[in-house]
Amino acid sequence: MRYLQHIERYVGGMKVLEIPGRSDGVNFFCIHGYGANCYDLAGLVDHLDLPAGTRCFFPDGILRIDLGYPSYEGRAWFPIDWEEIERIRREGGMRDLSASEPPGMGEARDALVTALEKLECEPEKTIIGGFSQGAMLATDIALAHGGYFAGLLVFSGTLVNRAVWEKRAFTKFKAAKRTLRFHQSHGRWDPILPFQAAERLHSLLVENGCIGMLQAFDGQHEIPPEVITSTNQWLKSLWQ
Repeated sequence: MRYLQHIERYVGGMKVLEIPGRSDGVNFFCIHGYGANCYDLAGLVDHLDLPAGTRCFFPDGILRIDLGYPSYEGRAWFPIDWEEIERIRREGGMRDLSASEPPGMGEARDALVTALEKLECEPEKTIIGGFSQGAMLATDIALAHGGYFAGLLVFSGTLVNRAVWEKRAFTKFKAAKRTLRFHQSHGRWDPILPFQAAERLHSLLVENGCIGMLQAFDGQHEIPPEVITSTNQWLKSLWQ
């Protein structure tokens, strides 16, 4: 099992879990969600059909989150206003992050881009992805970075800072006649990040020259087995 080969390293003060591979091969850079840590998604390497020798990196969130478990350290990339989320739920509304960039997201993005560069993850050889808060950052980096990533994986992400993302996607892909291949998944009954917002993100990407699908599944905020299956189909298509 490749996960058992992992090593821990620090890059610019950020802890990164690395599963070694070929220095001239593909990179997989995967960002965890709120309250998790660098170990949370590392087990995916034993279930994803990544090319042989892929270097895999799982960075640790820059914020420490107290979850009340003495033996577990939760991490995050930027704060979440849980009181606001509960208020929206009580009122039957939909959580919408599309109006602006959440406070702290810019700092997290800069830290992750620095890590990518120090790890020598050339964008054209790197699949970037993440879950939830990590998926938001992966999308943001794919749109903002000067390079063109090999692929983008969006597990239960959402549309953030719509005006800026739309402008970046248009300029970088549609106007430049370039593309980004992506795979997106989202639960229809997600109570944290509504499915409707995931649909809007998918539309924004496709309308601006990106190529990918949104896999809807009958679940909540998670990565179920059927998503792993479709992700593997997508990964294989990247190298055909």
